[in-house]
Amino acid sequence: MRDVLVTGSTGIGGAVAAALGERALTVGRHGMIRADLSLLSETAWVADQVSGRPAAIVCCAGVFTLRAEHTSEGLERAFVLNYLSRYLLIRKLLPRRVVLVANAGRYGDTLGPMDDLNLRRGGRGLRIAGRTQFACDAFAVELAERQPEIAVSCVFPGLVKTRVFRDAPGVPAPLRFVLNAVQQRVGTDPVRAAQTPVALAVNGREPGFYGPDGVRLPGPDVQRRRELWKASEELVGDWLP
Repeated sequence: MRDVLVTGSTGIGGAVAAALGERALTVGRHGMIRADLSLLSETAWVADQVSGRPAAIVCCAGVFTLRAEHTSEGLERAFVLNYLSRYLLIRKLLPRRVVLVANAGRYGDTLGPMDDLNLRRGGRGLRIAGRTQFACDAFAVELAERQPEIAVSCVFPGLVKTRVFRDAPGVPAPLRFVLNAVQQRVGTDPVRAAQTPVALAVNGREPGFYGPDGVRLPGPDVQRRRELWKASEELVGDWLP
């Protein structure tokens, strides 16, 4: 029974799916359900393909970038892929457990004005990726408060041997080379990084914020979480019931 939805079919997502075995239903460009999760229309379509309420959703799909890009839907790509697609998928499916693989409290609020979450006024640098991680933190806290029947967790896996830096758009090639070399040399194996998300998804581990190797972290202070929820709801409004 494929009752755990896993976004991202390579890297940590692939390792999570492998650990779950026949319980995993992967979503992504190379998943069992093939879709581009940087598009809300395709994210909503994915939700419509899932029958019943999932036991869990483990969100691993994401991108690291230093440059704002916009999709054919007019939305900033990293913001959608790293955060807003997660918001929409979870709001539509209402799983029993949610695991957001993100940065779990390591980034502050760099969202900027709520009326420019798509960076139409421009933006570059670490803020592009960092604000999406903060958004996941805020979403986790607000979702847990609004819907206590859902066990919500956010996991920072640490530096993991994936392709996130090698394939990073907006990062100069020499820097990509250096970051990827360091990542492959000292990063954790994805199988190890997948252990905490898997335990939270299926083993009934207490929900909350976690760091590498399952170390419990304090929940972050996310002052604008209600504002973000409202703004996110407006952005995905065409695809919510």
